[in-house]
Amino acid sequence: MKKGFELLKSRSISDQVNFINLEKKYNLEIPPIYKIFAKNFILKNNSLSYETYIHPDHNDERYLTYYSYIPKPEIDFTGFNSIEDSILFAKEIEQKDNIDYLAIGYCTIGGVLLGLKGEYKDKTYYYDPDGYPQTHIELTNNIFEFVRGLEEILQPENELPKIKYSQLYKKWGTNSWLVKEIDK
Repeated sequence: MKKGFELLKSRSISDQVNFINLEKKYNLEIPPIYKIFAKNFILKNNSLSYETYIHPDHNDERYLTYYSYIPKPEIDFTGFNSIEDSILFAKEIEQKDNIDYLAIGYCTIGGVLLGLKGEYKDKTYYYDPDGYPQTHIELTNNIFEFVRGLEEILQPENELPKIKYSQLYKKWGTNSWLVKEIDK
């Protein structure tokens, strides 16, 4: 299974992020380390490369893997927000315009935040909406350390509906796994 930076997709050179406009528009300063990260990797919904399979009965694509932050495996990380969405979601969470964090990623429950100011700048936090009063749990000193802690995990076979791993196969050039029918 993939780990860390293997999970991310590189941003093309022509796909530039205009931080100057974003910082002016929202009156904030994005930390330099995060800017380097965002300039190099695609950050938006479905930007992580999941393993999927085509369900034989429903002919739809389903997840075969999920992502976990290994130092805290209870955190099921599901993806990164675009930079602008990171700002908008943070404003919603903090209920103010002068935000202290960016909501850079989302999880099954809660999300991942990036500190913008003072001693919190560049640090990543897990936002646990159910953890009041301790809703912000420090994870790492910067986004690169956070990504190094991500790992792709294979769904347990008993959680796949009527499918065994031994039935999965791929054809050349396809992204999703196919399911071989079992002889009856």
